[in-house]
Amino acid sequence: MPNKNMKIWETLSKTNPEFTKPLPGYGGKTLTTIDPMYQIQMMTDLFGPVGLGWKYKVDYKYIDGLVFAEVTIKYFTNEWHEYGPVCSVQNLSKKNGNLDDEAPKKAMTDAMTKAFSHLGMSADVFLGKFDDSKYVEQMKQEFSQPQKIPQTKVKSNGTAHGNNHVNETIALDNVEKDIANAKGIRELRTVRYTKHKEAFDLAIKNHPAIYKDLDNLYRTRETQLNTQGVI
Repeated sequence: MPNKNMKIWETLSKTNPEFTKPLPGYGGKTLTTIDPMYQIQMMTDLFGPVGLGWKYKVDYKYIDGLVFAEVTIKYFTNEWHEYGPVCSVQNLSKKNGNLDDEAPKKAMTDAMTKAFSHLGMSADVFLGKFDDSKYVEQMKQEFSQPQKIPQTKVKSNGTAHGNNHVNETIALDNVEKDIANAKGIRELRTVRYTKHKEAFDLAIKNHPAIYKDLDNLYRTRETQLNTQGVI
């Protein structure tokens, strides 16, 4: 039986090697760094646009030539959840003594990476799996596999059934119908980020035109509901 407590963790835990790079570490050990924009993309993919489906707050403190960034993360499922702050620190001066004007951003990015890891983001990297070249190759193959828009169950003569040969239009019709029939913002978000999340995920990766149509339909309905003040 699937563990519901691990759902978010398992969704975020695998890392696309395309968005990582090696970094020399202490003692000659090579570390794996993760592109921060990839992490933001992963959060957006799971929860929705920043500010709508997830948020973060950064507090900076400047002490003795150091900048501390404290990041708090919020994300929405059926309600808002919050954790943090998670802290990181950077030296405000470069090795040559000049001011490092990128220090606050570096501290924030590092703190966000640590905070995201608490949800399971790139857990395979932090658990050391990227030290295994076979695992990395496995991830490259997995993320390079072409995927199709998933087929949803449809009704035919009153009987529900799944059919791998069903025309994709039928599956997309179900998504579009649920978006149009959403009675409030929360229900609309459930349609996109829970019920038909897989369809949106695969569309954005492999069918940009389809994704654009679905996204426009979603945003139009969202605007209608916001105008009506329906939560």
